[in-house]
Amino acid sequence: MKKKIILLSVFIFSFSFLYAKRTPAPEVPSIIHNGYEYIADYSEGIFCGQGQVIIKSVSDSKIKKTISIYSVWYNPFWERDVQWIFIKKTELLDNDTIRIYNENGEIFDLKLIKYKVKKIK
Repeated sequence: MKKKIILLSVFIFSFSFLYAKRTPAPEVPSIIHNGYEYIADYSEGIFCGQGQVIIKSVSDSKIKKTISIYSVWYNPFWERDVQWIFIKKTELLDNDTIRIYNENGEIFDLKLIKYKVKKIK
């Protein structure tokens, strides 16, 4: 009987480690191009969150601009952390375009000349 109680308590205790709401945000390396560093970020607001790219100068580390790539409006009946959509990958296509992939499978192009965002998929 004592053995069954111990096995049952170990079994129940092991489930507490398996339950996780959300995995951490993927680590996306920044892109350095023409003296600027392009950093993928997710910003959380009161009613919505947004995937964004922060542009910093390499020489003095000052933020030049923050560009919103996409917005996520939160459903008030769901937990917020399960609604976050992070940027999972960025790549430099040519000298004036950065391609951005998020966790929903959406693809965006950021033109570096006029900072225009275009949804590809």
